[in-house]
Amino acid sequence: MRRITDHRNPLKVDSAGMEPTPHETADCSLHLCPDCGSTLVQPTHWEQQENRFLWRVWRRCPECEWTREGVHNEVEIDAFDAHLDLGSHELLDQLHSLEYANMREMADAFVMALGHDLISADDFA
Repeated sequence: MRRITDHRNPLKVDSAGMEPTPHETADCSLHLCPDCGSTLVQPTHWEQQENRFLWRVWRRCPECEWTREGVHNEVEIDAFDAHLDLGSHELLDQLHSLEYANMREMADAFVMALGHDLISADDFA
């Protein structure tokens, strides 16, 4: 998946302030809700700031409806994006598991119906 920071405008490069904010001051917990502790905080909108290493991000917690807007550096945004990617992969894995379970249940029901002679050629006409 693409990172939020992959959307930079290459024509809008400002040589002033090219150094990103130091890594040790980065807040890498943007995915955590400070109100309810949920790990499901999502970005609702983002835009790059004049300093190309900073992003304004609007976030929302789907569990308690907490919202916040803030400016964050690329280290923070990349960590947030990595958590979002992990969540996407977890959801995709769960979706595949549910699809498999549903198809397995349907196939078992079809095999049982065939075994009990409950399906005939008329069912397919």
